[in-house]
Order: sequence, then structure tokens, then C-alpha cells
Amino acid sequence: MTDFQFSRFLLLLVVSGGLAAGLSAAPRHAILLHEAAAAAKAGDQTTALTKLEEADRLRPDYPRIQINLARLNTALGHTDAALAALQRLADMGLQMNIAADPAYAALKDLSAFQAIADRLAAGPGPLAMRDEAAFGFTDVTGIIESCLIDPETLTWYCSDVRNRCIWVRDISSGVGLLKKFTHDEDALDGVFKIAFSADRKTLWATTATVGVMTGPDAEDGKRSALVAIDPATGRVRQRYPAPADGRKHLLGDFAIAADGAIYASDSMSPAIWRLSAGGTALEPWLESDEFLSLQGIALDSAGHHLYVADYANGIWRIATDTKKPALLAAPANATFFGIDGLYSVPGGLLAVQNGVNPQRVLRIDLSDVGSSLGTTSAERSGQGPTLQMKPPPVRTVAQGRPAMTDLALGQVFNGRFHFVGNSGWALFDPPPATPPAPRTVTIYSIGID
Repeated sequence: MTDFQFSRFLLLLVVSGGLAAGLSAAPRHAILLHEAAAAAKAGDQTTALTKLEEADRLRPDYPRIQINLARLNTALGHTDAALAALQRLADMGLQMNIAADPAYAALKDLSAFQAIADRLAAGPGPLAMRDEAAFGFTDVTGIIESCLIDPETLTWYCSDVRNRCIWVRDISSGVGLLKKFTHDEDALDGVFKIAFSADRKTLWATTATVGVMTGPDAEDGKRSALVAIDPATGRVRQRYPAPADGRKHLLGDFAIAADGAIYASDSMSPAIWRLSAGGTALEPWLESDEFLSLQGIALDSAGHHLYVADYANGIWRIATDTKKPALLAAPANATFFGIDGLYSVPGGLLAVQNGVNPQRVLRIDLSDVGSSLGTTSAERSGQGPTLQMKPPPVRTVAQGRPAMTDLALGQVFNGRFHFVGNSGWALFDPPPATPPAPRTVTIYSIGID
């Protein structure tokens, strides 16, 4: 939900209480980053470089690794290697100001560096979106995490993490004002993803305590639940909490299977939870030490594979029968890090990528993914997960439009993708001394190819 930060020399990966606490269970590239940082802090730049180069072989699409390689190679006088790492960042379509970074002072007079710096400063630029449309939720004071349209009434809803509620867009006055749909008496926590069941008899939501929400218990991961809400009254019908197992939990997203079962991703514990159709409690469906920060989750049309965005890892492809996870390999001109929302569309996925600059929506073609999975040498040696051998084609379908910052979740409906811009997370990180003024949150809508 926040951008990668590029200001430190070696950027440490911190996930749910810190990497060091569970270092032996972390993915190999995360361990290598930690070890590289420790070596650099101790003044052992040679070891730091060796660790980073190994991490690069495992995860060449991780911007953080490329930044660290560029800075360390510059410090060691390895000009060509430093420029190559910066070029990879530019090829990923990222935007950053490296010309002002003192770490690259030794390169600033080189024409090759200046060309890359100019490209990174400009970024990929705005993108004309097919059939683009937009409207606004006005007078918003909270954090709008997801939007939803009722397929029958065409009424709009949105979830609010800060104000701990679901809003409905009331157009009876002709203005389109937000009215609270849920009830304060139900004492919801911050509301993240919302979606209707296939029969529209239940409005499902994920909720969690987070530090940015108003009211009591504003503590990250203290409590989280999948919640069933009556769509006629807005009242909570049933809560299905994550277990009180001593860990922090944040159920941020979920996918509903054709049989009514619900799969929910946990951003703070390395788990995917499942509520069976008619079930009475969440059950652990899959846990893995390789999971770092699970976000968006989607099922393919056949229900054979679950795709899960991992903010600090990429995109997992998990067979629903074997539960074996495999990471999708990104092509050379893309990165799958920093993906929040994930949505199944014919032939592939849409991904809301708000963890890079500029933020964007990606279209990932999975039409040939079934024939391209294999086992890498890293996986065979126990140093990493299975990777897809043939990276899927990726293109950017939304980027650089007004209010396309602070992107959040959306909904695929009737051949279009609707998603939240200017969600408000950045306004409360860090918490302001005084509440921000009411604002307009933009809902973008683009056609799906």
C-alpha cells in the first residue's frame, strides 16, 4: 500500500516483525539481502556484493536488489555493473531521481549515466487508456480501500479502513453523496475488500485492526475477520475471525470460488485461509515460509489455480488440488513486486501495482502458462521456490492519469475494470497532526481487452 523507498544505501526487508526473527524460514533472496546489509555495515563490501549478485540471479525483477547493486558497484568503482543495474530499473518502467542521489556522484559526468538518469526521471509517462472513464466519491475523510458495484441495482459501495465502515453512494438527490451503509453498533474494524456472493444474498468483507483506523484497538494485526453482511440492511450477519494463535493477522483480500468457498490472503502471517461453503470457521488452507506479504488473490475461471500477489515476492500460482506454490517469473521489462490487487480476466490477470513509481495497472497474459512451468536449478538445490520458466507477456494498461496515485483495490464487472485512485493511505502515513480536509476519491473505469 506504500511505495518502495529508495533513499537508503542497503534497503532491508522487514516483514511482520522483522526478517531477523525468522531468518532461517525466509525466502533465499530475502536472506541474501539481509546478509548483504550486515556485511556492508561491517565494512565487508566484497561479501556484500557477492550476496547481492546471488540474490540477483534468483530474483532479477526485484527493484530493491538492482538499486543496491547499482549503489554498491558505484562505491567499488565497477562502473559497467552499476550502469547495468540502473538500466534494468529503467527497463522495468520505473521512475526515480538518481541524478540527485549522492551515491552515484562518481557516475554523474558519464554520458551513459546521464541518459539513464534522464530516462528514470521522466519515467514512462502517462498512458492513454482504452474507454477510460472516471467519477468521484466526494467529501471523503477516510481511506477508501475497495469499490464495488451491485450487478443488479448498479449501486456503488466502497470500503473505508479508517472510518471502519462501508459506504453506499446515494444518488437520490442527484449529487451522489456517500451514506454509511453499515452500522456503528456492529463495531466493524477497518474494512478492506468487499464483494457480493454470486446470489447477492451476502455482502462479504474482510476487516482488520490497523493503526490508521479511528476508535479503540487501533493496533496492526490485533484482530482480523471475514465478515458476512446482510445486503438489504447493512447489518453484520456473521463474523469468521482469524484464530487467536499468538500471531498478527490481516485478512486483506479474498476470492470466492464457484462452489461458494472463500479463500482469504493474510498479509501479516504467511497463510491463505479458507471458509468452505456453509462453513462455520476459517481453516488454514496453505501456509508457507516463502510467503512474505500476501495481498490480492484471484481464481482462474476453471478454479484450478489460485493466483496470489505477494508484495515482497511477486505472484504465486497455486494448484488448488496439490496446493503446490510456484512463483511467476517476470519478463525482463517488468517486475511483479509491489502488487496489491489481483483480478482474473479472460486469458490472464489484471494487477494493481502500487508498490512502484509510477503506480499502474498491468495486464498479464497467462494463456501459455500451463506449458511453461518447470523446476529451476535454485529450487532443485533447495535455494528457492519453483519458478515459471517462460515469463508471461505483460503490458501496462493504466498509468499516469490524474489521481492515479495511492491506488487501491477494484472490481471486474461487465467487461470493465473499476479501481480506486487517491485512496488516502498516503495521507495517514505518518499520521497527520490534524485530519486532512475532505477530498474526492476517483474511481477509474477501463475496458478489458
